[in-house]
Amino acid sequence: MRVLFIGGTGNLSNACTQWGLEKNIEIFHLNRGNRPEKTPAGVTSLKADARRPDQVRAAVAGMRFDAVVQFLGFRREHVEADAEVFEEITDQYVFISSASAYRRPALTPVITESTPLGNPFWEYSRLKIDCEEALVRLGKERGFRYTIVRPSHTYDNGWIPSCFGSTDYGVAWRIREGRQVVVPGDGESVWTLTHATDFAKGLVGLLGNPAAVGEAFHITSDEFLTWNMIHAAIGAALGASPRLVHVPSAFIARILPERAAGLLGDKATSAIFDNSKIRRFVPEFRPTVTFAEGIRRSLAWYDSHPELKKPSPTVDGEMDKILDIWRKAEALTGR
Repeated sequence: MRVLFIGGTGNLSNACTQWGLEKNIEIFHLNRGNRPEKTPAGVTSLKADARRPDQVRAAVAGMRFDAVVQFLGFRREHVEADAEVFEEITDQYVFISSASAYRRPALTPVITESTPLGNPFWEYSRLKIDCEEALVRLGKERGFRYTIVRPSHTYDNGWIPSCFGSTDYGVAWRIREGRQVVVPGDGESVWTLTHATDFAKGLVGLLGNPAAVGEAFHITSDEFLTWNMIHAAIGAALGASPRLVHVPSAFIARILPERAAGLLGDKATSAIFDNSKIRRFVPEFRPTVTFAEGIRRSLAWYDSHPELKKPSPTVDGEMDKILDIWRKAEALTGR
């Protein structure tokens, strides 16, 4: 099987590339070529700006793929342009959407693929919904063969999942140094974290599957944890006890408007996913990496890159600002 990944060097696509290679899939990456060190041996690189249809068309001229996976699209015009380029040269176009597209707060405790879409807080999620709607229309009007995949909070080596970004060592550093860590709400909302290697099993299993055409899937872990439990697991892996300070999500959103969308529209609400649909289509899909194991892997990766084990100016500045204003508010109210 021959598969094209648009992107290929990110958190999700890297894990999917590795799993695909293990399954003897012939994989191509299409990107601008700015991170050649991220391209594994065995992958063929095609150089083009994914936002330039003329460049993409030139890069894939004369080629055909069993599946094309779009990791980078987030606007309607992106998928519409892709349809023009790939309609005749692939049997399946896979669009990576987002589980944050589901209505928030969810109407039911457990989210299935039939849960309505709609996120009034986060433009990113609304743009993903817009892309999905465009694909459904293209499928009906032109017979475009698409599959929609909605990952949730997915992480890999070097990621420390938190409500304040996950791609640096910032929260781990604060826990390790005994500094206070802000946790939204009471920390008891339920969250789902998925290791990228588990996500890859589901995604790769959908590729080349004609039954998956016209369908939407989320692919997540079966393990769900509260944010208090997540921080406790990070602390346990570090050998430290987190000093958590619980601050209402709405308060944080007022202090840091730039965090409001991702917090109120995603991480502040509970998210438990029913994975029965992906299991029906991909019987091999079985998440095996617990968060306790996954965070140990992430921290071990940082141990091998000690130059990156440092505080994050962004995370530190945001948390210190919240804590300062929160203490003053508590003093005024006599709490």
